[in-house]
Amino acid sequence: MQPIHFSEASWALPDSRRRKSAPRVLRGRSTSRGLTLVELVITITLIGVLTAAISIGVIGAQKRASVQAAKTACNTARQATMQWKAVHPGEDCPSIEQLKAEKDLDTGFNLKDPWGSPYKLSCDSDEITCSSAGPDRKEGTDDDIIVPQVEAQQSGK
Repeated sequence: MQPIHFSEASWALPDSRRRKSAPRVLRGRSTSRGLTLVELVITITLIGVLTAAISIGVIGAQKRASVQAAKTACNTARQATMQWKAVHPGEDCPSIEQLKAEKDLDTGFNLKDPWGSPYKLSCDSDEITCSSAGPDRKEGTDDDIIVPQVEAQQSGK
């Protein structure tokens, strides 16, 4: 048996000594050069459609979360006002700032709703109401947040 020298070409070796390799598949010219412009446009379009669909869902969820956060804050302020009124009978309705200053509301309580408008408290003879102007920041519109809801508003929704 003779040693094989690297200088010899593999085609010069006898069939029994040639290295067997997997058959080579001829590649077409288009697969070896990357993406075509059409493929790139389709991919970018699909990414854009998916991004838009996800954004719509996130924006809707954010709006619902903001409304719920304002309702929760109003409930908290209303409960604090009820407790304050029990300790201070006969006094006028406190403001949110006063409740926070007297530590009836947590120091981390935000004085403004998620849209940047201040919360308002009103104390009628037997009912304490907390309100927010809502997402449109205008009082007296359909998107106002009022806790507790007035019966007329509950039947309309």
